[in-house]
Amino acid sequence: MVAGPNGAGKSTLTDRYLMGRMPVVNPDNILREQPGIGVIQAGKIAIRFQRLHLAARESFAWETTLSGHRELTLMREAKTVGYKVNLVFVCLRNARASILRVAERVAAGGHDIPPADVIRRFERCQRNLPEALAIADRAFLFDNSGERRRLLLTRAHNQSRHISRNLPGWMIDVLPAALLSSRGAER
Repeated sequence: MVAGPNGAGKSTLTDRYLMGRMPVVNPDNILREQPGIGVIQAGKIAIRFQRLHLAARESFAWETTLSGHRELTLMREAKTVGYKVNLVFVCLRNARASILRVAERVAAGGHDIPPADVIRRFERCQRNLPEALAIADRAFLFDNSGERRRLLLTRAHNQSRHISRNLPGWMIDVLPAALLSSRGAER
């Protein structure tokens, strides 16, 4: 699962590292590929694709803002049927940064998202991150607030393998204290 707030860079990461290697379920791509359908219909199609991949036991990736509980349920269901669930979380320092990134995307011809939706999703995404980390077999957290993406944390089987020595304060506020106190050997 590639997750993070709107405008964080999920699609850029997915396009660079996953496209062509495995199926990627992304409602935004479905909207582009099937003009005339709405956002809700694209979401329903994405859910259907996820279910088909699960039923066929095929590896796949999906992009999400992690702003609902459905994503967490899907992670659990995938684990139940034998998947190893990897979480790649791309974050930004605040909702304002997300709004600015979405505006940049729109200026470049991409799709828009109302600022109120960006803010709501940003907050929910941060609230859901600790649970997603607990479910994932492996997790990689990146800060994409600056010019270059920066690895903040890696986890495997609920053990921290790497925690950046320079975790931003906003990320410390989001991560569970127990996770931060179990800093791995490599920092």
